[in-house]
Amino acid sequence: MGLAGSLLVFTGLWHAFEWMMGGRNKDTLRLIPVGLIYLVLGVLIVTFRGGQTVLIVALIVVSIGLIGALWTRNSTQVRPWVTWLFVFIDAIIIFGLLLALLG
Repeated sequence: MGLAGSLLVFTGLWHAFEWMMGGRNKDTLRLIPVGLIYLVLGVLIVTFRGGQTVLIVALIVVSIGLIGALWTRNSTQVRPWVTWLFVFIDAIIIFGLLLALLG
């Protein structure tokens, strides 16, 4: 659970600031709200607030993020290596959340 929460905070900040690093365009600006949601969920998980409900919401949100990243990977202006790294990190977060929920 700690790894998933920490990765949510990290990748949430990265999503929110990718427009600064990868260039300001419609696709990088669309990452900002996703990043803020990831950040809030990560902080809630790391600070042990919200319990299992937050874990389930985070699992749903990150799963949607993973599917969205895979769906748009060939048509987005986000740097390709960043998109693939987001997919990889999302997969690790999902795995950690599933372990926390099932364990």
